[in-house]
Amino acid sequence: MRYFFPPLILPLFVLFVILPFFALTFVLTTTQVFKTLFGISTIEALMIFSVIVVGSFVNLPVYKIEGREVVRRRSIFGIFYYYYVEKKQIVVAINVGGALIPSILAFKVLLTLPLFPALLSIVIASFLIYLFAKPIPGVGIVVPLFVPPLIALMCSFTIIQVFELNLLSLPKLAFVSGVFGSIVGADLMHLKDIKEIGSGVVSIGGAGTFDGIFLTGVFSVVFSFLLL
Repeated sequence: MRYFFPPLILPLFVLFVILPFFALTFVLTTTQVFKTLFGISTIEALMIFSVIVVGSFVNLPVYKIEGREVVRRRSIFGIFYYYYVEKKQIVVAINVGGALIPSILAFKVLLTLPLFPALLSIVIASFLIYLFAKPIPGVGIVVPLFVPPLIALMCSFTIIQVFELNLLSLPKLAFVSGVFGSIVGADLMHLKDIKEIGSGVVSIGGAGTFDGIFLTGVFSVVFSFLLL
């Protein structure tokens, strides 16, 4: 017996089944992360998540620098040549939901941890994430999705072992190292490279440019659960 599936079946299945499933899983996971970090109720965790989602649509301009715009690319004997015209401004902004709120949350968690071990973990994570972050013209500063949270987890676990801290503090230390490590290593340390991106708005924590700060913090905590 042969079965015929119209071409729209797969896209509709992905749209109405797969994507909602992953969205719901992410919401529940993030809610559990907030409950673990702050000891709050499910309703309060959902409220924080909702504020982050709404804030992800807001970019606060910080300053402007002179950039450049790529207008053409030509290949001659396999070698690509780029043509640049008129310098345009690059607006550096911070995304409220993607960077500002996660930074505030991470700072609050930082106050509950031993300061020197936490700062050392952040410094090491920042340096390692910096090595993996690369500026891509027309895109932004790009880092492989799971590299920052894995680095944050590795640094946090190592620091806990070296300083003989309570292993139960791993989720908090991983969250702090992931958020601040991404901000410093992937964003602030690469500000000197943003002229290579082109022109437009470079948003720290915003999708398409300096993204992944919030996701790094969440995945760092999720991965840390595997070691508890």
